[in-house]
Parts: sequence; C-alpha cells; structure tokens
Amino acid sequence: MSAENALFSEITTQMQVNRNSLKSLLIFISLFIFISYCAAEEVRIEGNAVEQFQRIGAWGWVVSVGRVQNGPDEMEGGNVSVYLTSANPEEYPPGFIDPNIVAGDRVAVYGLLETAVPDAYDILLVGSKQYYIKQVTS
Repeated sequence: MSAENALFSEITTQMQVNRNSLKSLLIFISLFIFISYCAAEEVRIEGNAVEQFQRIGAWGWVVSVGRVQNGPDEMEGGNVSVYLTSANPEEYPPGFIDPNIVAGDRVAVYGLLETAVPDAYDILLVGSKQYYIKQVTS
C-alpha cells in the first residue's frame, strides 16, 4: 500500500469515527431536550419588573423574584426571564403579557419553568393560555 493510499485510508477512518461521534452527540442532545421538556414544572412567582426585552422570536420581561409561591426556592432573590415565543399557537397556545406593565411594577407570574443551565431560570409563557405575567395592584 502506498503512503498516499495509507493516508487516504486513515483520513477516511477518522471521518467515519467523527461522523459516529457527531451522531451520538446529536442523539444525546435530542434526548436531553426531550427529558427537559417532559420534566418541565409549572411555577408561580411574584416580583418586580426590571426591564422589557425583545430577541429574535422571543419577547418579555426580566423579573426580580421576591417570592416563590410554587417552584424552586433558589429563584427567590434572583432575576428570571419571563417570555413568549413565536411558536405555532395551534400547537403551543400562548399565555398573556400584561401590556400595562412598566419597569418597577409589582408583577405576578405563572408559567413553565425552564432550566437550561443549573441555577439559571427562565419562565416560558407558551403551552397554555392560562400562563401570564400581570401587574399586581395593591
């Protein structure tokens, strides 16, 4: 076998190994996302609206959590993103963002907890028309 053929054979073998590793990684990531979605938890919090945000396909409020009514106690005292996405409303019914909220307002939130990174929380308002972020008046 010539040196060129041996090199070609080695490169082909490495490409197959990398392709198999990539397939395994994609399967693992898909499984992780599926498990995370299935294990999603509904939460209720109260806090203060900090700032409104818009990203590509998502919009909502950053909320400083004052009280956790239902959900991980670790959220208390931290900030969470509470948002809607541009998901298909037939498949994923959107919740409600009170249009009267301004920064500093006291708010109540009910939605689906997302934890992509440990100790970092987001609350998704997609999946039920019952989800909301609304102004709380005393």
